[in-house]
Amino acid sequence: MAESVRGLNVVIGADTTKLGKALADVESKSKSIQSELRQVERLLRFDPSNTTLLAQKQQLLAQQIENTSEKLNRLKSVQQRVNEQFQRGEISEGQYRAFQREIEKTQQELRRFQDALRETEEEQKRIAQSTRQLETLFVATGKTVDDFSDALGSKLVNAIKNGTASSKQLDEAIEKIGQAALGTNVDIDKMKRALASVDDGNSIKNIKKELEQLSKEAKAAEKSVGDLGVELENVAGALVAGGGIAGAIEKSLDVSTLKTKIDVTFEVPESSKAAAKDAIRTIEAYGVDAEAALEGVRRQWALNKNATDEENTAIVKGAAAIASAYSGIDFTELIQETNEIASELDISREKALGLVNALLKAGFPPEQLDIISEYGQQLKRAGYSAQEIQAIFAAGIDTGTWNIDNLLDGLKEGRIRLAEFGQGVNKSTAQLLQGTGISAKQLQSWGQAVAAGGEKGKQAMIEVAKALSGVKDETKRNALGVAIFGKRKLCRNKTGQNRWRLEPPFRKVC
Repeated sequence: MAESVRGLNVVIGADTTKLGKALADVESKSKSIQSELRQVERLLRFDPSNTTLLAQKQQLLAQQIENTSEKLNRLKSVQQRVNEQFQRGEISEGQYRAFQREIEKTQQELRRFQDALRETEEEQKRIAQSTRQLETLFVATGKTVDDFSDALGSKLVNAIKNGTASSKQLDEAIEKIGQAALGTNVDIDKMKRALASVDDGNSIKNIKKELEQLSKEAKAAEKSVGDLGVELENVAGALVAGGGIAGAIEKSLDVSTLKTKIDVTFEVPESSKAAAKDAIRTIEAYGVDAEAALEGVRRQWALNKNATDEENTAIVKGAAAIASAYSGIDFTELIQETNEIASELDISREKALGLVNALLKAGFPPEQLDIISEYGQQLKRAGYSAQEIQAIFAAGIDTGTWNIDNLLDGLKEGRIRLAEFGQGVNKSTAQLLQGTGISAKQLQSWGQAVAAGGEKGKQAMIEVAKALSGVKDETKRNALGVAIFGKRKLCRNKTGQNRWRLEPPFRKVC
């Protein structure tokens, strides 16, 4: 709250007091709730459908709404008094304007919390609805999620199994499973309505019949498309003879409203629209779906408005080549991740795309591209260069005893926790350090270096790892590892090197 507002004398009941003092309790409560809310939201990023966390977020938002409403009511209760004070010249114009802004700010905060609560409640409903539809689809088809691993990809399969899939991911899974089980041309909307009818008392037997009918319709549509393909081949031959393939393509694109879609969705100059259209044609030649090509190109131009058409075209063509070379790569997602990696590591888009390509060649899992920017940011803050970060990722790929996200999660969590130790070592950790040769002062010094980042921060991380490996008492060594890197275990890999890794569950044996 602005100091000019804090200094206002107002009447609350029969008492005259400073406005800041009158609102001190609600301000303090708001800060406490917001701090806890941030922790919950941070955890939800990694586990978006965790029912316990969603319930906590809902409860905290409700408390924040109640608290903010109380603050707004107190402000409005003295609004008339403040107006009168201003008219009498008892308060300055600056104080009066600050008071009005405080009311407006509080109203905006209240609306924001109300919107967030509404969105949280709706997301819970969407997750519950999509989960029921997915379960109904499995029962009706007699299949399990593992039967569709090729269509879904390991990342989505694991999210469904672990119960961490968002409503968007569940909808994506329903669509892909429906196409795999019933036919690529199945009417998704009709299928979802059939699955949702279980909530209205429709039996699984009836739903199964409806799905079988949709499957027949999808196969009939596929036959029609096949017949149409023969017709188009004949037409294409005539078009080439009559005016060249370029003219035929242009007419085809116009019919499919590509030009209209670009005009409507692309906020770029006319010259860039022409370049974007050419890029989409080229990308489709790599085997990228037309809609995916359109959305990926649109996103690249939107995220890089200051780049030239040539630069943006080079990125989307490179991304298309990568998407066609590696199964499991989504073209649009690759465009998004490339831009995020460039931003987080402070490198060019070309270098970011090159980094992704190099890691994929080394065996990086395609379904885990999103962790490059996420963990790369933490490594960048710890003082590592882009080249060193790439080397760390590559080392994680080569390590046979644990997978890449475990390695990087340990580095990320370790950097955060060590930075916290820079503010002071708690009593329990100080007790663990006794007899290890590591002092609390040394740990705090390392923590301060890590928090500062740069070369010293990087070196501090290395020294901490070496110091931990040198602790002879295995019990203390593991306990310190948990205190610094989270719940992990020090294992030896096949080459005899010490490695920290998550537990449980172990994805590979130590």
